[in-house]
Amino acid sequence: MEGTCLAAHSRAYGQASTSSEDPSMQLAMLCNRPNAWRNSLVRQMLPDPLREWLDLQDETARRGALQTLKRVDRESGWADAVEAMLTALESTGGVGRADVTLLAARLAEGVERVEYEDDRPDPGEYDIAFTTTDAEGAQ
Repeated sequence: MEGTCLAAHSRAYGQASTSSEDPSMQLAMLCNRPNAWRNSLVRQMLPDPLREWLDLQDETARRGALQTLKRVDRESGWADAVEAMLTALESTGGVGRADVTLLAARLAEGVERVEYEDDRPDPGEYDIAFTTTDAEGAQ
């Protein structure tokens, strides 16, 4: 026995799958509904520092960061996008779109992260030249 369709309604949030184990599939929904963040698979799949930073953001900042993640994920893949966001956060305290996009592209191409040695010059040393005064008090 077959049922009879009484009514059909279009989906409210697009045609993307809602039962995916792939966090990339949920990014579009999260960009439209950033308050769903707390219960999302995407949140569970992120490293602790990045998840904690996103937890502290207001809705607008979280939406922007999630849009960056979605865009970079499509261009470079989930793993490289997440690693780039984490690296940008640790380096700059934020997840700027340009920083994350460039880092993820480099990772996707196999370019290793640049590590600087500890014997770099201290920029503070140059400040001495501009802040010392002569005997008459002129700079």
